[in-house]
Amino acid sequence: GHQVYTTLHTNDSFAAIPRLLDLGMVPGMIAGNIISVFAQRLIRRLCSECKEAYRPGEEECSILGVSPSDAPEIFKARQGGCGMCGGQGYKGRVATAEILLFDEEMDEILAHGGTKAELKNVAVEKGFKSMKDDGILKILEGMTSLEALARSVDVTK
Repeated sequence: GHQVYTTLHTNDSFAAIPRLLDLGMVPGMIAGNIISVFAQRLIRRLCSECKEAYRPGEEECSILGVSPSDAPEIFKARQGGCGMCGGQGYKGRVATAEILLFDEEMDEILAHGGTKAELKNVAVEKGFKSMKDDGILKILEGMTSLEALARSVDVTK
C-alpha cells in the first residue's frame, strides 16, 4: 500500500467525506482506505503577561458545558493589551484540532452510503472530540478566550 497525504478545504473532519464524493470518489472506494481525517484551525493565544481572569456568565457557561453555580475562572484579553503583545491582548496562535479515526464500523457505514450524521453519531459514541471540545479545553487551561474560539469554530453546536 501507498500512503497519500492531502489537504481538503472543509469546515471539519466529517465534511471531508462529502468533499471526496464531490471529487468523484465512490463510497466503496473510500471505505477501508481512510485511516483518519485530521482537521484544525488556528486560534489566537492570549498574552500570558496581560490576560485577565473572570467568571463566565450563564450563556458562556452553557457553551463551556459547566454549571453557572460552579463556574471556573477563565481568561479574556485585556482591553488595550500590553507592551509584550503590542496592545492586542493576544500573542501568537494555538491549534484547535479534531481527529476522526476510521475503524471497521465506520468503514461499513461509509460503504453502505451512510450519512454524515450517522458517521458523527458513531464517532461520538467512540469518544470523538470536536474542534469545539478541544478549544474549550484550551479556554479552561487559560491558553485562549471564548471570543477567540468563537471567531474560528461554531460554538453554538
